[in-house]
Amino acid sequence: MNLLEAKNGLFIFRLERRERDVLTHVLKQFPVGGGPTMPLSKSGDEKRLIEHAKLLEEALAEQRKEHKRQLDAFLGEQGRFAEDGHNHFRVRLTSTQMDWLLRVLNEVRVGLWTKLGQPETGDWLSLEGQFDDVVTMERCALFQTQLLAALTEE
Repeated sequence: MNLLEAKNGLFIFRLERRERDVLTHVLKQFPVGGGPTMPLSKSGDEKRLIEHAKLLEEALAEQRKEHKRQLDAFLGEQGRFAEDGHNHFRVRLTSTQMDWLLRVLNEVRVGLWTKLGQPETGDWLSLEGQFDDVVTMERCALFQTQLLAALTEE
């Protein structure tokens, strides 16, 4: 995924067919998991914490629903990945879309990490039978890195 141009809040990337396929595969994993699994706090009024956690879960569920709607529209948009020669595609993203895409990739990555039991980085090899999730997490990280690098170049 190579940045071709970044100007006035518009980013144009060139992707090889395989990169496009991997990106769409990763995005289609969204949403992963259902919400926060960690307590909001280790201390405080337990009743209020439960109430606040419920409100947070409801807000996050609504946000995931909206992200999913946007994601379906994004991936389904005619010409989203415009062919640019043999096995290459161009994708145009606004700065708002870049921010949104970073959030979706992060939710997939964190959701998979939570699903895997929140392992330490060095514990990847002990996740027998869950290699696909680990690879998807790393692919999310790669795309996030490329998008963030493009934001710093603008």
